[in-house]
Amino acid sequence: MKIYLMTDLEGVAGMFTWENRDDESHFNAARRLRVGRWLAEEVNAAVDGCIAGGATDVIVNDGHGSGGTIDLDVADPRARYLHGRERPFWLPYLDATCNATGVVGAHSKAGTESGNLFHTMSLGIRDWSFNGISVGEMGLQALIAGYHGVPFIFATGDAWACREMEELIPGCVTVPVKYGTSRLSALTLAPVEARKRIRAGAEKAMGAIGKVEPLVLDSPVVMRDERVEPTFDDETPEQDGVRILDPHTREIEGDDFMDVLFKLYPHYDREWRPLDWQPEN
Repeated sequence: MKIYLMTDLEGVAGMFTWENRDDESHFNAARRLRVGRWLAEEVNAAVDGCIAGGATDVIVNDGHGSGGTIDLDVADPRARYLHGRERPFWLPYLDATCNATGVVGAHSKAGTESGNLFHTMSLGIRDWSFNGISVGEMGLQALIAGYHGVPFIFATGDAWACREMEELIPGCVTVPVKYGTSRLSALTLAPVEARKRIRAGAEKAMGAIGKVEPLVLDSPVVMRDERVEPTFDDETPEQDGVRILDPHTREIEGDDFMDVLFKLYPHYDREWRPLDWQPEN
C-alpha cells in the first residue's frame, strides 16, 4: 500500500515566523537546522503511523522552499524522500499508483484570519479558487490526487489549516499541533507531544482509505487567480483559455483540473511520467 506525504514547514510545532534564507548569521543557521530536525521528526512520526496502519511504501515530498528542509540524518529509513528544485511537476509521483495522500506541517490558505504564516504558494496571491471552491496548497494537493482517483486522508499543522481540510474533505483525519493567534504568533504543543499525536493520527488515517472520497471537479474547470498587487495586463488578448478580468484577477479554463494546472504552470512537461525506482535490498 503506497502513501504519498507532502510536507511543509510553516505548520510544524514550534514554528511561528517566516524562515529567513538571506540571514547568514550563525544564529539563523542553527535555527534553520533545528526546524529542519523538527520537521523530520514530525515526518518520522507520520511515517511510523502510516506503516503501523498498513502502508508498505511511503514517499515523502520535501515540499518547503527549495525542497531541502527535512534533516535526512534523522529521517526514517523506511520511507523514500523527494527533494530539490527544478522538478518536472509540483508533486512528482503522486499518481494513480498511490492509495492515499496527506500532508505534514501545513499552514492555512491565503486570507485566513489568525492563521499562523498563512499563504497560498506565495504572499502575492489573495485567493485561488476552482469552480468556485477556494483552496490553499493542501486543496491543490487534494485536487491533483483526486484527478488520479486518490483520496486525501491526513493533515497536520495549524488548527486553522486542519479546519480548512475538514471542511473541504469530509472524513479527513487532522492533527492540529498549534493554534495560530496571528500571522506571526501561535499557541503550540511541545515537539515531542506533537509527534505523539501525529503518529496516532497517521495510523488512524489509514483506516479512512476507502471511506474518504477523492476530491474531483466537474468539467470544465475554471480557476480564478486573484493577486494582492496589480499583476495582469487587462489589454492582453485572451490566450489558451486565459481571461484577464482586471489587473488583479484572471481566469483559466480547462477540460479538467490538470489541464488548468498545466496552463497555470506552462513550464511543466505534460508528457513526463515517473519511473518508480525501488532500490535493491
